[in-house]
Amino acid sequence: MYEQILYDVSDAVATVTLNRPDKLNAWTRQMEEEATAAIRSAAADEGVRAIVLTGAGRGFCAGADMSLLSSISQSGSTSEHRKVSGSVLEDNQRQHSWLLSVPKPVIAAINGPAVGLGFVIPLYCDFRLAAESASFNVIFSRRGLIAEYGLAWMLPRLVGLPKAIDLIFTSRKVDAREAREMGLAHQVLPDEGFLEAAQGFARNLAKSVSPRSLRVMKKQIYEAQRQTLDEAMDGAIAEMLESLSREDFKEGVAHFLEKREPRFSGR
Repeated sequence: MYEQILYDVSDAVATVTLNRPDKLNAWTRQMEEEATAAIRSAAADEGVRAIVLTGAGRGFCAGADMSLLSSISQSGSTSEHRKVSGSVLEDNQRQHSWLLSVPKPVIAAINGPAVGLGFVIPLYCDFRLAAESASFNVIFSRRGLIAEYGLAWMLPRLVGLPKAIDLIFTSRKVDAREAREMGLAHQVLPDEGFLEAAQGFARNLAKSVSPRSLRVMKKQIYEAQRQTLDEAMDGAIAEMLESLSREDFKEGVAHFLEKREPRFSGR
């Protein structure tokens, strides 16, 4: 079904693997179409509660394939900058930022170099787990480009304005340790067994917390970036009242009182 990605579902976790290891998983239009289709499939699958995005081989993603960049430089235009139709939620439908609308946690498991577009895409994931050998590089200023795909909006919200200016202007490479220190990576994990550890992180989310809670809270968090405090408060009150009548709330109370593992339905 897929040629440039791998897709697997196990223990309520969907793993999407960029699969051009000989090219450090350089991004192509076909890869984007396949990754988009796979993540949408995971979003719609009631048996999936968390999604892991990673790369095959020794790299996460080396950015846009140079043949694509070359053709764009010759033509002077690109059809790449577009909205993604059929997004899971109404907002955040633009290319790559649509990941914010996926109603399940998306975990970027960064197993090696994440460069250019490969740097940007994990910003729109909910978690960024980095292997010890991972590295991060914006690179755009060294290609005569600009802060693409909302990078100038998203990165300062994750690491702060001074650090974002540093990374975007200089295009310097950052190792996993520094990425963790500046808040770009949530965790740094050993290279050995890295993917299994990332999938274990995802499985813990899938089993221990309410899928409905995560779905609503993810929407709240990203909507709040464009709301006033009063708007966010009003929305939270409405959602809280709604949650009190839901099955997951009843199960959340029951498993605590009965001192057992939760069995959330997502409803």
